[in-house]
Amino acid sequence: MATKKSFGSALSGGAKQEIAKRAELDSRFNNVTEALEGRPNLLAPAVKPSPPVAPAVAAPEVFYVEQIVAAGKASRHYTKLPIAVLDDNPLNSRTFYSEEKVRARATSIAAETQLTPALVTPNPTHPGRYILIDGHYRKRAIRHLNQADMDVCILENLTKVDFYRLARTLNAEREEESVLDVAFGYQKLLDEGLAKTDEELAAIVGESRPKVNKMLAVVALPKPVQDVIAQNPSAFGISIAYELTLYAKKVGEDKAAALAERVVAEELPFNKVEAIRKAVEQGAKPAKAMSRQHKIRQGGAEVGTLKEWDSGRIVLDIKLDDPSKRDNHLAALKRQFGLDEAA
Repeated sequence: MATKKSFGSALSGGAKQEIAKRAELDSRFNNVTEALEGRPNLLAPAVKPSPPVAPAVAAPEVFYVEQIVAAGKASRHYTKLPIAVLDDNPLNSRTFYSEEKVRARATSIAAETQLTPALVTPNPTHPGRYILIDGHYRKRAIRHLNQADMDVCILENLTKVDFYRLARTLNAEREEESVLDVAFGYQKLLDEGLAKTDEELAAIVGESRPKVNKMLAVVALPKPVQDVIAQNPSAFGISIAYELTLYAKKVGEDKAAALAERVVAEELPFNKVEAIRKAVEQGAKPAKAMSRQHKIRQGGAEVGTLKEWDSGRIVLDIKLDDPSKRDNHLAALKRQFGLDEAA
């Protein structure tokens, strides 16, 4: 039975095969081209060739787009659009953006212009507008530069699931997504109705149900904890993030945020975070109450015991064979505690 591969892996594998085939063909044509360089035909004398020019390396997304276009999943054309008509992808797998990275991207675009077109698709519910599939950092950088237009590649005929899968594939290719990005990406698929159950969601994202459930739990983390994770994404994998969700339920958001800060500052590993959470769940064991037992004797014979605990508990266990003595002791106890003699 064939093993199920993720959308990103399939695209990546297909892209690599495509690159290898192109390289082989290019090599053959280059041999002929070099042989003809500077001569009308192969029989003419050769001249010294010009220094070779290094081929330009296309951006990773170019190959992914080539794959979905070749598979008939989309058609494309290039143009320039105002960023005012570009809506963020509602299923973008990235939710959190670093202002520092936005400024860095703006500096790069200001110096070198926009090198790679953003990927967009027509907005099916708002004619004349487009959904940004990939290029959210570029859009923010261009807005930061107060520029109005953006180079785009318009992809037609994409499905909503393509919005998520393509965006996640491209995001993961350039930079590993944070656990928050992945978690909120899963939640978006549920919110949009593309997955109605955990099983359907697991099938779409290509993950196990337990991992999907842990990811969805991360969405409910208190905002202060999410802020710490968003600012330090490399310090938090799904295991530590999930431990924080369990910890927050026991201690509240302030202490959970403090532990998240410790994860960053002290580089706490998963097993340490897990131990902290378990210690809180188990709680401090109460000290064992000390007890003292006194034997009650009458006429040299043991007739019972009186047992007391530090907690204040007292137990009297006595057996009197003499009915009159028994009645006298019982009456005295009832008077002591204000009990009705008839009770």
